[in-house]
Amino acid sequence: MSAFAVIFERSGAPLQPDALERPMERLRHRGPDGSDTLRQGRVAFGHWRFWTTPEEVGERQPLRLAGLPYILVFDGRLDNRAELLAALQLERTTSDAALVVQAFDRWGRGCFARFVGEFALVIFDETRGELTCARDPLGERSLFHASRGTLLAVASEPWAAAALEASPPALSESAAAHYFALRVPSDGQTLFEGVRELPPAHMLTVNGGTTQLHRYWEPDLSRKIRFRSNEEYAEGFRALLEESVGCRLRSTQPVGILMSGGLDSTSVACLAARMSAPASLASVSYVFDEFPDCDERPYINSVAEMHGLRSIQIPSDDLWPYRGWRGWPHNPSWPEGNPYRLVKERAFRRAREEGLGVMLTGGFGDELYSAGVDWLADLLADGRFRDAAREMGAYLRAGGLRWTLSADFTRRLARRLLDALPGGRSLRRRAAPPEWLTPYARGLLPDDLSSEYGVRENLLGLLSAQGGSIEAFHTSRHRLEFRHPYRDRRLVEFAAALPGYQLYFHGYYKIVLRNAMRGILPEKIRTRRIPTSLVKFFSHGIARERETIRSNLESASARWDRFVRPDWMRPRWDAEVSREGDGPHALVPWLCVAFETWRDNIGD
Repeated sequence: MSAFAVIFERSGAPLQPDALERPMERLRHRGPDGSDTLRQGRVAFGHWRFWTTPEEVGERQPLRLAGLPYILVFDGRLDNRAELLAALQLERTTSDAALVVQAFDRWGRGCFARFVGEFALVIFDETRGELTCARDPLGERSLFHASRGTLLAVASEPWAAAALEASPPALSESAAAHYFALRVPSDGQTLFEGVRELPPAHMLTVNGGTTQLHRYWEPDLSRKIRFRSNEEYAEGFRALLEESVGCRLRSTQPVGILMSGGLDSTSVACLAARMSAPASLASVSYVFDEFPDCDERPYINSVAEMHGLRSIQIPSDDLWPYRGWRGWPHNPSWPEGNPYRLVKERAFRRAREEGLGVMLTGGFGDELYSAGVDWLADLLADGRFRDAAREMGAYLRAGGLRWTLSADFTRRLARRLLDALPGGRSLRRRAAPPEWLTPYARGLLPDDLSSEYGVRENLLGLLSAQGGSIEAFHTSRHRLEFRHPYRDRRLVEFAAALPGYQLYFHGYYKIVLRNAMRGILPEKIRTRRIPTSLVKFFSHGIARERETIRSNLESASARWDRFVRPDWMRPRWDAEVSREGDGPHALVPWLCVAFETWRDNIGD
């Protein structure tokens, strides 16, 4: 991923010559192919290059096209190029950035809704003196902004946007409360006070003293797809997934895939391998000898054999969570969110050693099928009463009445019935903040967390977008660009419109994917019910590194207890976390340690 920084003086006064120095230095890891800057009166642009598509090789940004009054910096990839090129009557060799400039000249800010792909951009209209920032509908590329007086900074990462000040910015207490609540602030707050994230599907327009935020695209969550058979659902899904994978193979760099043995990444690998033939697709996977419950080699090898993958397997037994914690790569923009960072780092290094520059992933596949919890409600809504009765009978026999009535699918049905009543939404039970938060942290959160995090809303929302943003820092350090086929807007819209019983049914999750991959994915993967868990590996790390964790949590300068109740965490930590590798008992201490280490590293 490339990156950029822009400084805009809203008063019209000239900028200082060194205005871009700190923001650009903080983005250096994003520019393996070099950088360029441009200062034009009251606006300055800086761009770090990472050329990964054929059309952009050799292109220099900031970009200006002859005869047009625009200056553009762009990070991203457009996947509906053929459609846009035809509409604008442009050559096939036109780069994505040049395509954006031509589209902006033709359609103005209405062009953003026409783009399919992932992008973040800033374009300056020299005639109007107007700056426009935009981010793709799913937020696959990130964009942040901050103000100091009349100065506006826009950058690809929050730490760079915070560089208007030489000293570390103050902590946003509200954003920290969201962090410990496992939420993303809906208003774009970051952990840096005064630095905000531009939400997905939004544009920010700045003209002198006027700043306006607009949503340019809105998902239609009322849309429903209803076909006559499972085969039709599978064909529609597979066509979109194939298109998504194909778009992400457009690269000047050798493409591989980060592949586990789960349904999501192996499905992407199978499709990509068929498209790449006769060349052999490289897959990078982590494996375990000492933790057989965590090892997925039987599944990984079955895909490699079926599709002729060049399978690169990374031994990872020695990379347990918390090991050598102080030496982990430090991301100044966020606390470390992945307890398996060392595993990922070794995989990234090996990928580069193998000459790979672009990696596909199965990431965000689980979110794609999250609306499967609506399977019972959708069966009833579609008049499939016999199927609903049969499924409920099976759950009652297996789990009993009490468990069935408290299950997620039953509660979702009750909620939809309540919403259908006049004034029903006002009767909803509000989602309470997590029990481990302090009263102070709870007071910083919205009154009703559930209003911002519905099932389908989350599929298109902020939590998934932030996950991609955070990982970009780490992949770019290794000259890798990650691409996520399951985050294609067309595929996400299709999945959001499917009935829940195409996502979960009869004890199987991801039904539509399983049906779509029949004959393409090895049967031992296509029909597996239980995903592999890394619980034992996580618990091993906690047992080995208990003193490291305790020293972080009990530091005299620690601030985690402002947000997390010590009386909740300490008893559970001492009594249970060594036996549990999942859930809040392990996750909350991880959040606290990561938060404290992040603060120490940025000098807060």
